[in-house]
Amino acid sequence: MNPGWMRITIVLLLASTLSACNRNESTEHTVGHSTPTPGASSESFAAVLDTALSAQKAAAAVGAEWLETGKLIEQAKLDAELENWDRAIDLAKKAKQQGDLAVIQAERESITWHKRVIQ
Repeated sequence: MNPGWMRITIVLLLASTLSACNRNESTEHTVGHSTPTPGASSESFAAVLDTALSAQKAAAAVGAEWLETGKLIEQAKLDAELENWDRAIDLAKKAKQQGDLAVIQAERESITWHKRVIQ
């Protein structure tokens, strides 16, 4: 498989996963409540938040940060302040995923943009 097509396939798979996650959110998450599960803690959140912030910075470095990523991070921090660890971790994971997808999208665009220019 061509590396360019492989990246496109990965982007589409990740985008559809993200879209499915957003559609399947329960009312519980929409309202901002979550039942704590064993293992969800401030340490877990801090680790996930660090990866989300790194992904956000990587996306910003290539000029491709998505608008929603910063909002997800801020909401995750608010939930962490309320010790709503499960929701905070979920939001931070979504922010990381968006940062990663933004970098992939930027790489793809840097390769294919010229194909859309009128000759």
